[in-house]
Amino acid sequence: MESKKDNKDEKSSFYDTATKAVGVAGAVAAFAGLAFLSFASSSEEKRQEEKMMKAPGADGYIPRAPFEANPKDYFRDQRERNRK
Repeated sequence: MESKKDNKDEKSSFYDTATKAVGVAGAVAAFAGLAFLSFASSSEEKRQEEKMMKAPGADGYIPRAPFEANPKDYFRDQRERNRK
């Protein structure tokens, strides 16, 4: 009879250890996920917003950098759109 009890204790011990290991793995995964989200959100905050400007000759706003880099193309495209 004692051997059945020892076998039962071994199974119980195995399940206790496995449960603890799964718990630790879950905690580590949760911590890693939170750390990743923290780093991802902080990098977005550092990114500067794109400067906008009123669209010349049109309603609304456009990004300033592409317009300043090549205003000739903007006005050419605007004339083509107005012809249609």
